[in-house]
Amino acid sequence: MYRSLTILGVGALFGLSACSGSGTSPKTLPSQNLASNVLQFSIGTANLYGDLGAAGYVGINVATTYRQGKSGLTPGDSAVAVSAPTLSGPIVLPAYVSSPYEGPGSAYSTIALSPSPTEAGTGTMTATGQLGTNLTTFGTAGGASGLGIEPFNFNNESGVPYSYSPYFMPAYDPAGDGNGFEPQGFPPAFPSPGSTSPTNAYSEGLDVFAGVKPVLGTYTLSVAVPVSPVFTTSKSATLSSTALLPAWVAQNPSLDGNDDGGATFPITLPAGVTEAYIQVIDYGPESGTLVSCNGSDAAPTYYTIFVNTSGTATLAPNLGAGGAKSICDANSNTTANGTASPSDVITVQLVGFDYPWYEASYPNSNGNPAPAITGAAGQSDITISSATAYQQPAGGGGSGGAIAKLKSFRAKHSLSRTPHYNVRQR
Repeated sequence: MYRSLTILGVGALFGLSACSGSGTSPKTLPSQNLASNVLQFSIGTANLYGDLGAAGYVGINVATTYRQGKSGLTPGDSAVAVSAPTLSGPIVLPAYVSSPYEGPGSAYSTIALSPSPTEAGTGTMTATGQLGTNLTTFGTAGGASGLGIEPFNFNNESGVPYSYSPYFMPAYDPAGDGNGFEPQGFPPAFPSPGSTSPTNAYSEGLDVFAGVKPVLGTYTLSVAVPVSPVFTTSKSATLSSTALLPAWVAQNPSLDGNDDGGATFPITLPAGVTEAYIQVIDYGPESGTLVSCNGSDAAPTYYTIFVNTSGTATLAPNLGAGGAKSICDANSNTTANGTASPSDVITVQLVGFDYPWYEASYPNSNGNPAPAITGAAGQSDITISSATAYQQPAGGGGSGGAIAKLKSFRAKHSLSRTPHYNVRQR
């Protein structure tokens, strides 16, 4: 199962004979295999929307992997199908925000908006037991996976993951201002096997908590696996600096001048940033009736570009659904509609790291039980820009050139917290 979590050494997880990767019931797998799994954990600072000044957030960034070791059934894949993480440190969690929203597929989870009532004001985030009903940050669905803490735990009743989509980021973000995003990786940085259309994505494994002030000291991530007796493993990490990576402001991209659907993005990595994602979303033309030449009016089209140096990043011309143009200019949309039409509106959001997170992602780290997740400074810091909207000015046609910023689009079309796509997670 290409997007399943392989069960290894999780006897009596939920009394079901779910897929184990070998055809063997989980009940018969030796529990000592759990000791061969590899938990990694790193902590860092988060500069969220620093380009917005006072409207931005300061937070913490959690980098973790929990993978099968070299002796596992599938080394490097997620260690277990169900786990309960606990994250503690010298931090003070923000106040609880009452809301019916609990996150993608996540029963009893409050991660989208705030910590739970019992966690607020403490320094500990917790999870809910598989048969529990108490509210916690991670709920029953949140577990330590091969890349990040995500709502990929197998459901106790149905024996399939609660969710195939990651948590909406940043966590603990009640603002809903349109700058939150689904941390899912798409072409060209991530492959889309079997199709040129990005209908399935790879989880980027991000766990960024807004409004949690970074505090120097030691943080601990413990992961409990519900076998009998319960198996628990833990790792500690030190936040030795609360300095933030610089705020990052997107620069105006440009459409290719030959009307081919490609685009370029000028990139100047901020000081300390060693690699980054350029997250691009194509919404189609700004109209309720006009269509996009690549179908992005019906559902947004997503792209992820990876960069590790300043310069110009390129979006290839034909990454749209079925090989359609990646971004449609006014000429292409006019042809598609049979009437004068504007170019597609796109949003650009930048995610910068000072640690090798792209290399640790799937499928880049397939088979690796312990990819590096810490930067040269000994922690894992991140900076995320706001999402800036752009559209080619009227009359641009196939002449290409810089795309102008839009001020109102993002507020009107802020992303839903309901995931758009299934997510591949090893």
